Amino acid sequence: MKVCHLINSLNRGGAETHLLELVTAQSNSGINVDVIVIGKDDSNIFSIKKEIANNCNKIYRLKGPRMFNLLSYFKLKKIIKENKYDIVHSHQPRSDYMVYIIKKLFFPKKVFKWIVSIHGKYDSYLDNDFKKIFKLYFFNKLVKAWIHSDSVIVISNEVENWLRNHTKEINPYVINYWISLKERKDYKFNSIINIGFLGRLNENKGIEDLIDSLNKLEIDFKFIIGGFGTETYIHFLTQKMNKNVKDKSTFLGYVEDQSKFFDGIDLFVFPSFSEGLGLVLLEAMSYQKICITRNVEPMNQFVNFENGYLFNNNDELTNCIIEASKDLNDEKIYHNKIENTKKVLEIYDIENVFPKILEVYKL
Repeated sequence: MKVCHLINSLNRGGAETHLLELVTAQSNSGINVDVIVIGKDDSNIFSIKKEIANNCNKIYRLKGPRMFNLLSYFKLKKIIKENKYDIVHSHQPRSDYMVYIIKKLFFPKKVFKWIVSIHGKYDSYLDNDFKKIFKLYFFNKLVKAWIHSDSVIVISNEVENWLRNHTKEINPYVINYWISLKERKDYKFNSIINIGFLGRLNENKGIEDLIDSLNKLEIDFKFIIGGFGTETYIHFLTQKMNKNVKDKSTFLGYVEDQSKFFDGIDLFVFPSFSEGLGLVLLEAMSYQKICITRNVEPMNQFVNFENGYLFNNNDELTNCIIEASKDLNDEKIYHNKIENTKKVLEIYDIENVFPKILEVYKL
């Protein structure tokens, strides 16, 4: 079987991390895999190009910028025609739409099977600026394009429900990302709690609520913030902090070494309002960290009160942090939560998830 994956860039994010895992698993199972990238990688963000190259046959780069250069369409058509792929698997909106266009113009007959992976609730994360109207127009076109694919994969039940609200003409396959359990360093119980946040710094991620909750805390803690954000927004966040929180906070910027980040925290807080899956939360669990998250889907499907903490408002978030700080110093409670975390992660093990993707390929 010959497969090619099409994606916007190889800057590490949820879709890109999943692609690396998928390409690696497919290559290990004997599938001939290529990757086509439609744009350049951002020099300010960690690229997984080297890791992808080590686990696939070849990486092709199109003639950017992104999907707006006609030469990219002709090069994509040439690559697909010359390699005679059995499956073209696209990830992310621009990539999906490019496959739709070349399939419609150059491959009217079913030369290859087109698989779409939807990695989030795309129209839910748009900034309220002048570009939003154009992005929503494109998104409506994209939904109609997905209807012409052979199969659609969504990463969670939450994304499935979101998709069905936009169209009834697609019956997607729900296949979660898989995540591997990481080795855990022995936890050292101490009086100072290292609280961690990791993710893009914007309003949707709920970090403002976290800061409001930390402002009320009287326990001894440190606050480690990982993730990219604009200087304006980071300044806004620091202005929200009282002096105590500001003195105890560290902004790391974009985090390349996630293992180092998770090794340096005791408690992971993920207060996002809306996610397609919330991969970073699963990653925190894979490092066997106690987690606090907002009581919304899909996060509350894998974090519960047996393995972590859920909150509905800022007062509850403050109380969760206080309760967690006590439980982290209770060896019995701590180990029970870790064992329950491991049980949840079994659902997301590669042995349970990867065969589902192969089944979609064979349909």
